[in-house]
Amino acid sequence: MRKKILFPAAGAATTLAALAVAASLTGCVNYSGHTERTLTREVSAAGVTAIHLSFPVGEVTVVAADQPQVGLEVEIRCTHGHRCAEVARDVALEVSGQNPLRVALTGWPHSNSRGMKVRATVRVPRNTPLTAELGVGRMTVSGMGADLSAHLGVGDVDATLPEASVASVRLASGVGFASLRTSHGAQEGSRGLLSRSISWHEGTGKADVRIDCGVGHAKVVLR
Repeated sequence: MRKKILFPAAGAATTLAALAVAASLTGCVNYSGHTERTLTREVSAAGVTAIHLSFPVGEVTVVAADQPQVGLEVEIRCTHGHRCAEVARDVALEVSGQNPLRVALTGWPHSNSRGMKVRATVRVPRNTPLTAELGVGRMTVSGMGADLSAHLGVGDVDATLPEASVASVRLASGVGFASLRTSHGAQEGSRGLLSRSISWHEGTGKADVRIDCGVGHAKVVLR
């Protein structure tokens, strides 16, 4: 069971403080500086029953399309610090397995990143279930026609999905906002202490969408 990020119910002041932390952390994911390394992989999706992405920090864009492979491009940039290039050499893109196919960025420093930032683009088959995890940053998902489970510690998740493929959407934000827009209108998450959540089960498709953010915004648009 995934551990949830819990925050004390200290009212509006606590909420604003937590959101300020989120803005501070996600705002620092900028892409000035220079590209130190670019990691690329392309692997066949034949026999793959599910995909599991895991990134510690950065801006992750997932694009689903009718294609028979998984394509990965990870740009590592150095914004400052003379040791950034040295630290960047330890980062690796690991891909393994089929059930699920696991994609992970390893070697990221546990404390000081030395000004190192990540921007990743992941291209996946439209109808293969996806689980995506990101520690801090921003995640954008488009085109998924299968089950989607996205988890973000601090930051924002934006998903634009084909409405005809979706059966249900469940959104949760520990501190922040949750919003869903369908062809029938828009709704914001109901409030519970500091959290926001949405549970929608009116779709005609088969895919289940679940997105949770510890601190930040969870947003889904169905078209």
